[in-house]
Amino acid sequence: MPLNELANLGEFISGIAVIASLIYLALQIRQNTTSVRSATLAGNTDTFANLLLMMADPKNVGAYIYGSASRQDIRPKEFTQFQLQCRALFVAFENQHYHYRNGLLDAETYKGYDRSIQSSILSLRGFRLYWQLHRQEFSPVFMAHVDKMIAATPEVSGTQLIERWQDAARHLEGADPDAMH
Repeated sequence: MPLNELANLGEFISGIAVIASLIYLALQIRQNTTSVRSATLAGNTDTFANLLLMMADPKNVGAYIYGSASRQDIRPKEFTQFQLQCRALFVAFENQHYHYRNGLLDAETYKGYDRSIQSSILSLRGFRLYWQLHRQEFSPVFMAHVDKMIAATPEVSGTQLIERWQDAARHLEGADPDAMH
């Protein structure tokens, strides 16, 4: 076989090797992206679960109850606890928003988080008050996002949330258990 044919064959084989390497690299990048997204979701889930459990702790729940209702008779200790609870929640929420904007959380998952925060946090007066007093401490993009959510969310009281829960429970008590599955 002449030398120029061997050179052409070598170039052809090298080209195939380069293409195979690029395909392998693309697959590795895709797998890495999936792993990063999974880790981001797990981190966000853990953060919010830990925050909510901390607020539900008997040592802290009074601060949540008095603070979220904007009660005038809140004591300094509970006020401080509520302020720190709010700060932790909004920092975690901003982090989650950042991850979503940068493609690390998918839209469907993020929108579920948004709906939960909107109905469980941003609907309560105390969290709205905290946001009003501290919103400038967050990024402009996040401020606009939260402002839009608050504008679209009717304010409710803790009493109203309890009444909704009780109404739903009464409805379920009369429902056919087989129809719920």
